[in-house]
Amino acid sequence: MPRHNPDSVRRARRLARLGGAVVGLLGGIFYGLWVISNATGTLHSSTTAALVALLAAGLVGLVSGALAGPLLSVEPFMWLEETLETAPPGEMVGGLAGLIVALIVSALVAVLLSGIPAGVGYLVAPALAATLVYVGVRTGMRRRADLVSMFAGAGRGAARSVIGDEGPPPQDGPPVLVDTSVLIDGRILDIAGTGFIPGRLVIPSFVLEELQRVADAGDPMRRARGRRGLGVVEALKHSPDVVCEFLDTDIPGAADVDWRLIKLARARGAAVMTNDYNLNKLARVEGLRVLNLNDLANALKPILSAGETMQVAIVKDGKEPHQGVGYLDDGTMVVVENGRRHIDSTVQVTVTSVLQTPAGRMMFAMVGASEEQRPVHTAPSRADDSAVRGGRAPRTAQGGRPSRVANR
Repeated sequence: MPRHNPDSVRRARRLARLGGAVVGLLGGIFYGLWVISNATGTLHSSTTAALVALLAAGLVGLVSGALAGPLLSVEPFMWLEETLETAPPGEMVGGLAGLIVALIVSALVAVLLSGIPAGVGYLVAPALAATLVYVGVRTGMRRRADLVSMFAGAGRGAARSVIGDEGPPPQDGPPVLVDTSVLIDGRILDIAGTGFIPGRLVIPSFVLEELQRVADAGDPMRRARGRRGLGVVEALKHSPDVVCEFLDTDIPGAADVDWRLIKLARARGAAVMTNDYNLNKLARVEGLRVLNLNDLANALKPILSAGETMQVAIVKDGKEPHQGVGYLDDGTMVVVENGRRHIDSTVQVTVTSVLQTPAGRMMFAMVGASEEQRPVHTAPSRADDSAVRGGRAPRTAQGGRPSRVANR
C-alpha cells in the first residue's frame, strides 16, 4: 500500500487540531460550569470569580484539545495502518491480547477513581486508560512468546512449548525484501541456517514471476540459474531457521522489477537484500537499507590469502616434529612448517592455506625462502681447528672451500 500524500497528512492534522480545540473548549466550559454550580465559596458568591474560572477552564480545554487532537486521531490511525501492513500475525495476536487486558484494567481503575471529588476522577480515568492501552498493546506485541508460554502451560512444560527441543524459534522481525539475484546466488540458505537473518524474508510475487521467466529461458545456462533460484525458494519455504513470507502484490506504474522492489520497500519500511550492483546503488540513493551478500562476504574474507607473506613470532612447537606455532594479534593460530627451530624468534612466513571452521580461523604457512637460506652458525669441529692451525682452510660439508660469510 503506498504511503499517504504528505499534503493530505498535514491537512488531516490541521483538521484534527481544529476539532480537538473545539471539543476541548466545550469540555472545559462544561467542566467549569459543573465546578461553579457545585462550589460553595467564592466561585458561588462572586460572579467575576466564576466568569474568570469559566474562561480559564475553557482556555485550558482549548489548548489541550488542540495539542491532543492529532495525537488522539491521526497518529494512532497511521500507526495502526502501518502495523497492520507490516506486523506479522504473531505480533497482531499479542497486541490484541494486550489491548483486552488493558481495557479490563482501565475499567476497574475507572470505578475506583469515580469517587474522587470535584470530578477529578472522570478526568484522570480517560488519560490513564489511554496510557494503559498503549502499554498493553506494545507489551503484547513484544512479549508474544511469553504470552504463548503462559497459555500453553506453566513451569517447564511452558518453557518446552516455546523453546522446544530444536532450539529457539527463528527471528520474526522487520521485513526484508529478497531480490532475484539473491535467490539465484543460493548463499542465503547457509546464512539463514546460521541465524543471522535480521527479520522475516518477504518474497514478492513479481520476483517469483521473474524467476519463472529465467527458468523457462531458451539458454541452458539461464534456465539452470532460474531452476536453482526456484529450488532455493522451496528450501527457504520449508526452512525452520527463518520466517519466509510470500507476498501476492503488484506495484502499479513500475514495470521494472527493481523499481517495484524499491517502491514496495519504501511503502512497508523494509530492507532490500540483493547482489545486484545497480539495485544496490539505486536503493541507497532512495534512502533504503540494503543487505548485500557480496558486502557480507567481503567483510568476512580472510585477513591474508594463500601466497601472501607476513611476520609472525613462533612461540611453541607444533604437533609434528618440524612444525612451529605462532599467533596473530586477533588470536588466529598460525602453524608454520619447518618453524620449530625458529621458536622464540620472529620470522617471515608465506601463507599456504587458510582454514575457516565454526571454532575460528587457522592458517598454515611455511618459512620464507630468505629464512631457509640464512646460514646457520655452528661451532667448528676439532678437524677444522687443526686445519686452521696448519694453515689450511677447512672444507665445507660439500667438500668445497667455505664462502666469505663462513670465514668471518
